[in-house]
Amino acid sequence: MGIAVAAVKQQPRGLVKSELDVTLPGQGFLRRLLRRGSLEQPCRKEAVVVALASGKGGTGKSFLTTNLAIGLYQRNLRVAVVDCDFGLANAHLLFGVNPRYTMQHLLGGQRTVHEVLVPTPFGPSLVAGGSGISSLAELGAKHMQMLARALSQLADRFDVLLIDCAAGLAPQSMITVLAAQHVVMVTNPEIAALTDAYAVIKCLSRQIEQPNIQLVVNRVTDPQLGRATFERLSEVSRRFAGLPIHYLGAVPEDQAVSHRRLGQAPMLLETPECETSRALSGLVATLEAQVLETFSQPNTRGVEARMLTQIRRW
Repeated sequence: MGIAVAAVKQQPRGLVKSELDVTLPGQGFLRRLLRRGSLEQPCRKEAVVVALASGKGGTGKSFLTTNLAIGLYQRNLRVAVVDCDFGLANAHLLFGVNPRYTMQHLLGGQRTVHEVLVPTPFGPSLVAGGSGISSLAELGAKHMQMLARALSQLADRFDVLLIDCAAGLAPQSMITVLAAQHVVMVTNPEIAALTDAYAVIKCLSRQIEQPNIQLVVNRVTDPQLGRATFERLSEVSRRFAGLPIHYLGAVPEDQAVSHRRLGQAPMLLETPECETSRALSGLVATLEAQVLETFSQPNTRGVEARMLTQIRRW
């Protein structure tokens, strides 16, 4: 099930055969606080993994991923973002970095995950995905196993891994979604987005190990619309898929988001007092509470084991 990986031109310092850096923020107050309970319970050895998923593209998933990562970093958590939107990645643009190496080099075996990992100007570290590379959309089991190992190595060095997953139901996308303990499903109030979100939820409901699913309704035009949208999708999910979902929150429609230009700082930093940033901060606070709760629970199977289970079922 492997793929042949085509050649790609890199920055002036060199070319690599196929298409396919670590700086970590210091230990924060939160990490020290978590360690205070170590006499009663062993510290968690792995990062909490949160997958951001959507049924269709264009819901604002990468926008949310980058801003949530920054918000969690501001709360003294060590955060890494892994862009698994294979072939259509854009998290590096939102973080304002131009990495020399990407997921392409990691899955092609040219670079280790620590060589691919880069710092961003805003705190979180990033494993950038490949953009415009068709072969990355057709990864085989061998490459997904390599990704599972890489995520496990990152999970040993961070508190939180945010995985920006590809939209839709492709097996590679679902495997990365099911690597997480928490899934943040991003949708819009439009019927097409809701229909596609339900399709992903229905697929997740058929798994033996069902992740905790939270819904974020993006681009709402009225404060009540987010809750109403959630109630609508929650009822359908409960009745027809038998899977409960939970409400993480809503983000308002904001022209300042759609009109943003490359090179601008993420919204949570550039305009922290605007309505959208306040909504994002609320999501961060709720997500942080869930991360802390997960830290306090007994250790479960690691991210690599969860992924390998899904790969064997593929």
